[in-house]
Amino acid sequence: MHLSRGNFNLRRTRRNNPTRMAVYIVVIMGCLYLLSQVRNEAIQPLFVPTATATRSPTAYGEQAQAQFSAGQLKAAIDSYNSALELEPTRADYWIQLARIQVYASQAEEGVESARNALLIDPENSTAHAVHALALDWTEKYDEAADAAVRAIQLDPNNALAHAYYSEILVDTQRYAQARDEAKAALQIDPNSMDAYRAWGFYLESTGNYEEAIQAYQSAIKINPNLPFLFMKVGVLFRRLQQYDTSIEYFRRASSLDTDDIGPYLSISRTYFQMGEYGRSSQYLESALEIEPTNATVHGQLGQVYFKALNYENAILELGCAVDGCQWQDGVVLNVNTTLANLGCQANGKCNSLISDNTKPAYTVEPISLNESTLEIYYTYSSVLAALTDVAKQKPYCQRARPLFAQLRQYVQQSNLEGNAFVFDIVQENENICAIAESLALGTPLPANTAASTETPGP
Repeated sequence: MHLSRGNFNLRRTRRNNPTRMAVYIVVIMGCLYLLSQVRNEAIQPLFVPTATATRSPTAYGEQAQAQFSAGQLKAAIDSYNSALELEPTRADYWIQLARIQVYASQAEEGVESARNALLIDPENSTAHAVHALALDWTEKYDEAADAAVRAIQLDPNNALAHAYYSEILVDTQRYAQARDEAKAALQIDPNSMDAYRAWGFYLESTGNYEEAIQAYQSAIKINPNLPFLFMKVGVLFRRLQQYDTSIEYFRRASSLDTDDIGPYLSISRTYFQMGEYGRSSQYLESALEIEPTNATVHGQLGQVYFKALNYENAILELGCAVDGCQWQDGVVLNVNTTLANLGCQANGKCNSLISDNTKPAYTVEPISLNESTLEIYYTYSSVLAALTDVAKQKPYCQRARPLFAQLRQYVQQSNLEGNAFVFDIVQENENICAIAESLALGTPLPANTAASTETPGP
């Protein structure tokens, strides 16, 4: 049987709603607009990470100034370098960078930075002034003087130019003119740290230590966070034999730059002058914790041990400086010399001088013989001679004799003042070696040493 559905329509009749249609049109138009904006990069797509904002050169420059004022010289240098990477044509940034580099003991770099400023702005008086400062600190005095004069010609009221010129004049021993330039700098800008520093340098160089201290203290009031100013005052108080005050200023310098060994060395020297060799050695040991491969500090520590009659440790540290060594955690593992285990034999600690693999070991390269290391060299030769004992397998004169020849040749060629003093030390040490070896072998003493029957101490 066939059943007819009839005229029933199961689909609902949909009626057009004008309001709904209007909403749909608005939404579609909005989407098309947003899509066009995204394509034109007027707006960023959703869910895309926001790019990190790039700091402006001005922000780096302001940060550098704040760091310099806080005594953070290395950080200030880094900030100026960052600013100059973004804007390398800023002459003022090159100028400030050069000045800070000089005060951070990077004078060679300061010369280059000042030259970069002059390439950008050749008529900039301050650029010439800072260039003069950097050249002066690299001991290029004639070029420095020319740069300072040029700075003053471009701007007679540039206090920095007069201050730096005064410093150059002091270094070339033209004190009367240096005084006038320093006074001119202070008159132009009585709130200039550099002007007071230059005035203090003039007074210090002419022996007016107390007035120089006052000038440097005035500079410190203007900028109380610069380590080199405290170092200057500390040195002057030491010259006045006010040792406790001197050490206080060195410690304040150290607190401003904990990575600088300069204050440690100055404190050590102060205690050395006071005769407190134990404290003196402690600060040198602290310096070696910061710069373990500094051969000169090893030599200075050896000199302190020598003065304290601690010859066994003196021979290790002096040998480390002159011959090079391996150093680890305050211990000289071995001295690089032609004598096997020189230091080990000297203090009888062969078994204890074993490398600890849990701590880093450092290689100390030997220092060369020059005017500043001469005392380290002849002190080392003295200790080698004094500790020679052939019977106990300590033939240290075998190492000392090449040093004697090296010292004689250097002093003769350098024509140093007081060379007779060094010759006397070398001759005495040669006599000591001759006596020690003659006694060990049972042979007659050489003619020039027969008057002595005992081996002198170092």
